[in-house]
Amino acid sequence: MSNEQYNRPVWNTLDQQQRRSLLEQLKPQLPEGFELDRMETFSRYGATTETGVFTYKGSEFVFVPGDTVTLGLQQWPDAEDEATWTELRSILTDIGLPPESADSLMNNQLSPVREAIIRPLLAERKVHSVSWEETSLDDLDPEEDQDIFEQIEIFKQAPYNSYELDQSYRLERDGDNIRVWLFYTTEDAAEWAEIELDSPFQVPTEDEWEYLNGGGTRTMFPWGNQWDYTLKLRYFEKDQAATSSPDIERPYDLELANGFGLYFLGDPYQVELTLSPDGQTIDKGGDGGMSLCGGGGMLLGYLPVGIYYRSAYQDELDWTDRIGNMHYRRVIRL
Repeated sequence: MSNEQYNRPVWNTLDQQQRRSLLEQLKPQLPEGFELDRMETFSRYGATTETGVFTYKGSEFVFVPGDTVTLGLQQWPDAEDEATWTELRSILTDIGLPPESADSLMNNQLSPVREAIIRPLLAERKVHSVSWEETSLDDLDPEEDQDIFEQIEIFKQAPYNSYELDQSYRLERDGDNIRVWLFYTTEDAAEWAEIELDSPFQVPTEDEWEYLNGGGTRTMFPWGNQWDYTLKLRYFEKDQAATSSPDIERPYDLELANGFGLYFLGDPYQVELTLSPDGQTIDKGGDGGMSLCGGGGMLLGYLPVGIYYRSAYQDELDWTDRIGNMHYRRVIRL
């Protein structure tokens, strides 16, 4: 079979046995310990992919077929989506910005239109924190970490579910247990990558991330350009419950697996790291909560989770200022 079999136009014409056979042929390229666990079909927002799920040291990876796609947007949203524009102008007025600034505001936060050749990938299904690492109480030193143990005792009696000391440690309540994360800093992306990424693992490029998120769709979000107010979202549960929105018990919609079987953060306070071939960083999937904190509401606050959103302000913060909310997923280019 030719390499074209691993690209989406041909992959989608194959039956399950042919796909499994192709995936089994990948094993010589993969680190020792990679195993094809199962074939599975993922569907979300009209996108469906039957693919293989690999396991590796406690993590799951999916095969994502390659493709040649158009990425980026020249403007957003489509001209006929007047309802979204009307709401956006109203939001801008509420936060003290002129309504006519809507076009420039939105279009300055889009990645440029370009053609991209995406190689077939093995992509990690879930992300990891760049700077926070969970640790057990047994691994803490009673003397050096005395402040953590003291705070844990206070936290046990506190009414809140989490506590964080900036760039030091974080506590979270998990039923009757308390989970502890420690913060680890690095000087820049190159130092971090040298520590965390063993060959052949890489971090997606911006092109790959946009393809993994939206599959090459030409809309701002996987479902289209207009915001979907039926979505269950973090930070808006009370508002949604008051307006008989989604069942409060169901998962957050933006955190469910997409049509490739990948999980994205779906949280504008968080970002996912992408790296260009020369090591330049582009944060995707969020803006650190800047729009939400600025009173942007649901529409403007969640714009940064869009496929083609690119923050115009990320370069104003140093690497060390950004990594507290930064995450990464590993990929293997095939």
